[in-house]
Amino acid sequence: MSVNSKKTFCRICEAQCGLIVHEENNQVIKIEPNKDHVVSKGYACIKGLKMGAFAHSPDRLKTPLKKVDGQFVEVSWEQALSEIGDKLKAIHAKHGGESIASYMGNPIGFSLWPPMVMTMFLKAFGANKLFTPGTQDCASKFAGGERLFGSANDQVFPDIDHTQLLIAVGSNPVISKMSFISVPHPMDRITDIEKRGGKVYWVNPRLTESAKRMGEYVAIRPDTDVFFMLGFLHEVIERGAVDRKHVDKFMNGYDALAAVAKPWKAERVAEVTRVPAEQLKQMVSDYLAADGAAIYSSTGVNQSRHGLMVYWLQEAINAISGNLDKRGGVLAGNSVFPKFDAPKEQLTSRINNIPYINSTVPAGIMADEILTPGPGKVRAMFNMSGNPLLTCSGSERLAEAFDDLELFVCLDIVRNETAEYADYILPGLHSLERADVPFYFFTMMGLMPTRSFDYTDPVLKAVGEARDEGLILRQICRAAGKSLADSKPLQWLSNISEAAAKLPLVGGANSMDKLFLSMMIRSAKLGGINKLRKHPNGLLLEPNKPGDYLGQRVNTPSGKVELAPADLLARAAEFEKTFADEITNTQSLKLIQKRERFTHNTWAHNVEAFVKGDRNTNYLYINAADASERLLADGEMAKVSAGGRSIEVPVKIDNDMMVGTVSVPHGWGHQEAYGLSVARKTVGANVNIITPDGPDSIEPVSGMSHMNGVLVQICAA
Repeated sequence: MSVNSKKTFCRICEAQCGLIVHEENNQVIKIEPNKDHVVSKGYACIKGLKMGAFAHSPDRLKTPLKKVDGQFVEVSWEQALSEIGDKLKAIHAKHGGESIASYMGNPIGFSLWPPMVMTMFLKAFGANKLFTPGTQDCASKFAGGERLFGSANDQVFPDIDHTQLLIAVGSNPVISKMSFISVPHPMDRITDIEKRGGKVYWVNPRLTESAKRMGEYVAIRPDTDVFFMLGFLHEVIERGAVDRKHVDKFMNGYDALAAVAKPWKAERVAEVTRVPAEQLKQMVSDYLAADGAAIYSSTGVNQSRHGLMVYWLQEAINAISGNLDKRGGVLAGNSVFPKFDAPKEQLTSRINNIPYINSTVPAGIMADEILTPGPGKVRAMFNMSGNPLLTCSGSERLAEAFDDLELFVCLDIVRNETAEYADYILPGLHSLERADVPFYFFTMMGLMPTRSFDYTDPVLKAVGEARDEGLILRQICRAAGKSLADSKPLQWLSNISEAAAKLPLVGGANSMDKLFLSMMIRSAKLGGINKLRKHPNGLLLEPNKPGDYLGQRVNTPSGKVELAPADLLARAAEFEKTFADEITNTQSLKLIQKRERFTHNTWAHNVEAFVKGDRNTNYLYINAADASERLLADGEMAKVSAGGRSIEVPVKIDNDMMVGTVSVPHGWGHQEAYGLSVARKTVGANVNIITPDGPDSIEPVSGMSHMNGVLVQICAA
């Protein structure tokens, strides 16, 4: 057979770069960047170019598996669906919808349709307990969007192609691209800021790869970003740089916001942030002098104890300085698909009445939802394309919790550590085997400096008996006697489309999945699938328009940006105590996480090219001064402890780390991954064994797990 070249787009991260996949006989021969893609223009990272290694992994699941006497055995789809349906039906009848939950991981979260089917699956049973990685990396922004702008889906992003001043906090685009903004070639576009006479600041506890390439580096002690923002806000206000007429017209709560900032002079916050007062003041001067400036923070900040508070103060600064809705400042996303009204009811967990965030339950209390007796105890869990055992905090308690479930079903392409606890493992699709459009951040939130749209047909055929996850969930609904989304017409449509897809003249072309995608595309007035097939390099959409947000698209009840949300003002009263605690712990080591070029969450470790040589483990990255004080040498094993738990990892001396800061990258600890032949040979440790978990460990309101800035003790192992 001849080699076929097919254009598609990557679904590993928010960049969603255009790719060309060369395949022969359903095997990827090569993947290269698509130079003609309207946005990525020939850019793609090493992980996207290696997607074939995941699709063709020797560990790919090709048939359903059932655990029998502690061992997994192959079973037919008919048996698996029937037994899962019967067990689920019995659990629901006895304990109700609150006993059913799901977790949905990142590898499938960058597709659109399967995550939406999962929410409809839960609704079929009157269930609403959905866990995602959101409260491990970004829920603080969702909670902030709700309070400042009226909806979790209402988010702002730097106008990166026009800004004259970018302050990036807790972000490292060279390695991890950017969050809540789709920028396929971030460093090229950030470097352009300097080329047009602007300036870039990198605020981070380590000298990152991005800061080494360009811009000015500002070292900050981990988990003190909230005081950096308070000091910055104080300076902006003290200099009289606020246009009160503009603020009063488009915003509420300025006086209360100013009162919060009043005590926090640059000299005072420097005591805990370790950012010299003169350096902070110079940053403020540059910010105010720029014709278009933006402060932006990313995952490194979100995972701190105060990610939501940082987001609030950051966006308040952007707003009151006149940079919100301004060319070169921060712009409000404009969705591609028509927006729908989210439910206004605030759901809360039975665990301490902790609020749901963007309709999801904080993952930091997943173990509590399963292990705590009483009404609403989770008894059935559906895990779709996730590995929470390694990616969520409190891994040891999660293992206990998964063992406690009456029904645990995993939908995935491999048998990972979490799946080892499952009763059934059902083989799903790799993204190259799925028709798709850009994911939620594009379509529903519009977080794109360059607005565009893509459609892709499947590049590869499904392997073995693997099935689309959306189809699997619909089939489980039918087996349990329920209708998808509690809608009999919708389930009927699903059944009909499934039957039609088996007809010789129809094949899979009339599946419900493609019908859904077609309907969504048409709702955006982009024509249908056939029209988009004529744009294999993507389709440019109407550009963003500065000035179209304030007074027009703000979704708060007042129609104004809320600068002083009541619950955040209440939390601001705790700043003095937090400041005092920071002073007390000034000599303690703080643990942060960091991305690495050859890793991307847990699933990247099952490819030989990514873990060969000294990349077969994670390390304790530590400054030479901190290592010397603890008698640690490069290559020796160190014991890292927090909360009475510990792990052991090899030492790597790294003077890019700020003194007092250490890092252990997450996603490791695969020694018992019996279904991952490559990852199992690695020797790294799971840092989430020592990160805090449980209801007292998560950030109030946002539900974020505390994964950055954790106080640790370190000694030789």
